[in-house]
Amino acid sequence: MAATTHHLAPNLYLIALTPPIIGFQGFIGAWLVAGPNAVYLVDVGPAATADQLVDSISGLGVDHLDYICLTHIHLDHAGAVGHLTRQFPNAKVVCHPKGIAHIIDPERLWQGTVKTLGETGRAYRRMLPVDPAAIATDGQTAAAPFQLLDTPGHSPHHYAIAAEGCLFAGEAGGVCLALPSGDFYLRPATPPRFFLETSLASIDKLMAVGPGALCYGHFGMRKDGTNMLARHRQQLNLWHEILSGEAVRGGMDEARIANHWVDLLLAADPLLHGFSQLAPAVQARERGFLLNSAKGFAGYLASLEDSPISNFQW
Repeated sequence: MAATTHHLAPNLYLIALTPPIIGFQGFIGAWLVAGPNAVYLVDVGPAATADQLVDSISGLGVDHLDYICLTHIHLDHAGAVGHLTRQFPNAKVVCHPKGIAHIIDPERLWQGTVKTLGETGRAYRRMLPVDPAAIATDGQTAAAPFQLLDTPGHSPHHYAIAAEGCLFAGEAGGVCLALPSGDFYLRPATPPRFFLETSLASIDKLMAVGPGALCYGHFGMRKDGTNMLARHRQQLNLWHEILSGEAVRGGMDEARIANHWVDLLLAADPLLHGFSQLAPAVQARERGFLLNSAKGFAGYLASLEDSPISNFQW
């Protein structure tokens, strides 16, 4: 399997990685900025596709990296970072402070990934440890040609990165997939533990930047970035409205409730209506992530006072 490189703007490339998982083609991307002031990656994909990424970078004639930027440390975004630092030993790794310990010693991250994602996590493969000397200092990032935006929500260790007229949103703006009709499918990435107010505040921070182009971790670029963020903000509030009105049905276990909620959201959220246009294997992938996002909302709602699901341990 090989990656596919898309030249989307001057100095900007999207490298579409192909992990060995059915339905994951065209889903995980690494962004390469080959600018006049610095050459850097935003996200690196899983360890399983490290060779694809290195080959793609080499194929563009790039022989060095100044920075390797991680929006967050989940293995589909950061899993190849140890491999990349071995290929590009002079590159400085930019990582949220809350994530640094986990890329230096990734064992807990690996175990948590396998526990949460099962075979998908195993297919990503283990992250190699990063030498602490490779981590960028505050002074080195201050001199970099990009701005780091602390944007917790999808994870507590999440950066969005503003640079080159683009905003690299990681998963702070959700997951956006182009559809055969020319429209798009947009879903929240709200895994447990999720806090609605935190995510909304992060989106507000991104909207304040006034992004033109929005570059998603999953997947691709949208040139109406501010509008897309506003629509995603409305979507999160819609999910809250829909799910907070759902009472637990007698005799339903947590798995059945989560599946019921996914069916409800697919029917009620207009930004999910493109689900029917997705290929069957992609639908299976997306349903799994929708379940995880619904569980994130369930955990948030259960934490609220007087919640009808407060007795459930999501």
